[in-house]
Amino acid sequence: MRGFIDYRMAKRALVRQVTRGLVPIKDVCDAHPELLRAARNIGATTSRTCPICRLADDRADVPIDETQTLRLVTYVFGDDLRQKSGHVVWNREELDDLSRAYRSFTAYVVECCLVCGWNHLAESYLLGRAHAG
Repeated sequence: MRGFIDYRMAKRALVRQVTRGLVPIKDVCDAHPELLRAARNIGATTSRTCPICRLADDRADVPIDETQTLRLVTYVFGDDLRQKSGHVVWNREELDDLSRAYRSFTAYVVECCLVCGWNHLAESYLLGRAHAG
């Protein structure tokens, strides 16, 4: 996909800094209430686990909680979107409709943990008629 950015390496580096005590947990578990609300109500579930909750489980020497508390929330931004810029996308069909209706915009996928408030940009990509096929 053209214009696709995956932020896994940045995520790994940040988690490594938290593990080493260079970044306080409170600085990475600071999800905005609106992000938490969107994650809880419309966020897509994922099989991935929260890296901070996993770190806490490892430190406490307890089994990893397999509950799906990490959710993915997609936001769209772009001048072409006008009033819809900054809105949460509810599902893939809505994203496809926006792609057909608008020339260019960027979708940002944020992962958010419902338990600890971890949030991190997971990926971003360009969409719209200008970026089709």
